Amino acid sequence: MREAKAMTGGRRVDFSIWLFEQRKRDDRVGRAAFDAFQEHQRGEWPEAETLQDRLDLMRGIGVRGAPLRGLEEAWWEYIDVVTRDVAQKNLLMEMGGVVERALSKAEPAEDCDRYVIDGASVQRLKRLLAKLKEI
Repeated sequence: MREAKAMTGGRRVDFSIWLFEQRKRDDRVGRAAFDAFQEHQRGEWPEAETLQDRLDLMRGIGVRGAPLRGLEEAWWEYIDVVTRDVAQKNLLMEMGGVVERALSKAEPAEDCDRYVIDGASVQRLKRLLAKLKEI
């Protein structure tokens, strides 16, 4: 019974659609959503499997600061409002994206049996894992 309730307790919607719905809010998420919706209308909204991919694409075209923070804040809010299975899928995909990016930048340690991964990736993975355990 608990499992069935967890599956129906939220919404089953794609992040982009949910984000576009937030465009009239008067906060950072609303501003990010408004910008994303405008980009979508112009055919410029990047199709990406993970938030990490989308952030990387945006950084690649010169986006910095508040828009990136707003998008990330929106993604975490989205995770809280979707069904458990949708949240788990997105968290696992995001972890994969973060690991892939971290490994592409990893450097071998002196003993060559280990690699050094940047601290930001480690912190992001910890946050994702904590959220996955929470739900």
